[in-house]
Amino acid sequence: MIIQSFAPRRAASALALVVLLMSSTAGMAQDASQQQPAAVQPTAEEMAQMRKDVQTAASYRLPPDFIPRMTSTLQALRASGLQPPPPAGHLSLDATIERINGVQGLDPFLKAHGFTARDFVLGLTCFGMTVALTQNPQAQSSPQAPKLNPANVALVNSSPEGVQALMQEMNTTPQK
Repeated sequence: MIIQSFAPRRAASALALVVLLMSSTAGMAQDASQQQPAAVQPTAEEMAQMRKDVQTAASYRLPPDFIPRMTSTLQALRASGLQPPPPAGHLSLDATIERINGVQGLDPFLKAHGFTARDFVLGLTCFGMTVALTQNPQAQSSPQAPKLNPANVALVNSSPEGVQALMQEMNTTPQK
């Protein structure tokens, strides 16, 4: 069953989060090409890494308690004023995780909520992609779409209220 309660804006927000957390997605490649001269495109090697990173995130297995735990983590993170760094260029998944690791005070905060920087980045990226693609069957059936982890699809479909709460937290601006 596909969750039908989300407006297209929510799916777009999930995709925006994917781009923000993992700036190596194809969408970021388009953004970069708009910011740089038209002749500058990702290399074949960069594109291969992007595709690999997107599939890695899409197939990542979310833990059964991911939705409520990430929701409370984001609420606490927002209240704390800690913010992950904004995306920068064509970063690999590993480079994005390292940038998150570099935020002073974030590692102990994430550990207190049961996450590592890797779990945090992969979890949010995977969740965002899973929600966005399950909300858009046409995109999901595209040959370019990453293959989603079926357990994550089941998790998302099993908790529409939890998904909506997490999406709301993902769309909330951190407090200063």
